[in-house]
Amino acid sequence: MIVAKENVKTAEEEGTAGKLRIRRPSILVTNDDGDSEGIRMLLEVAGRFGNAYAVMPNKQRSAVSNAVTLHKPIRLHRMADDIHSINGTPADCVLFALYSGEFPKPDLVLSGINAGDNTSIIAIMSSGTVGACWEAVLEGVPAIAFSMRMSKKDWHEKASWGDREAVMKRVEGIVEMLLPKLDKDKERFFNVNMPKNPEKADIVHTNKLQKDRFLNHVDKRLDPDGVPYYWINSTTKKVEKGTDTYEVIENKKITITEISLAVFEEE
Repeated sequence: MIVAKENVKTAEEEGTAGKLRIRRPSILVTNDDGDSEGIRMLLEVAGRFGNAYAVMPNKQRSAVSNAVTLHKPIRLHRMADDIHSINGTPADCVLFALYSGEFPKPDLVLSGINAGDNTSIIAIMSSGTVGACWEAVLEGVPAIAFSMRMSKKDWHEKASWGDREAVMKRVEGIVEMLLPKLDKDKERFFNVNMPKNPEKADIVHTNKLQKDRFLNHVDKRLDPDGVPYYWINSTTKKVEKGTDTYEVIENKKITITEISLAVFEEE
């Protein structure tokens, strides 16, 4: 069972005294951006709820969904205390934490904080940040994905994230609010999207999602030797009123979308 902060208790006998020992849950923090201020903020928040550690991709891995690496070896690199990277995807990070034996098996997965929102159906299906949560819930581990619109594109810079302490406080409150819901049903996760400066933003629970965000196209270009190559690119589509994307971008609200495996069991 996962309960917020110091209220987490697991009864275990401690020696002959038969005392109860408090076991804080193990929490994996991952993302698809690689090393960023966002994951370091989320790791700090996670540490307020349990014994948290980060396993992240060693480079940017956006739009890989829950792809896993099957045809090359995985290398583990220790970056700092409780911060590690592997040459894999966000889903690889979840599987590595669960089955490599290098870390305590996580009781909870927190993914993010992603640089940029992950609203819309296409984001839920393709985002690596959300993909980590798909992989976690398929393995029976509850999860929450966090994403936030940025004031600047460089997610490595602290200034791009606004008021760091205020963002962390808001994320902490959302985690505390959602944990009891995850305790009741571990076959679901939550996708949380925040506007810039989310500290005072209202929260909207919604499953009305914009279908997609982008118009895709393939650009043909020439390298310096005149040999053609191709670049998959896209342009942003108009935001649809009443959707999760509209709430975050236009109404500057925080959206929380519940995603349950039960939807695939309906006849």
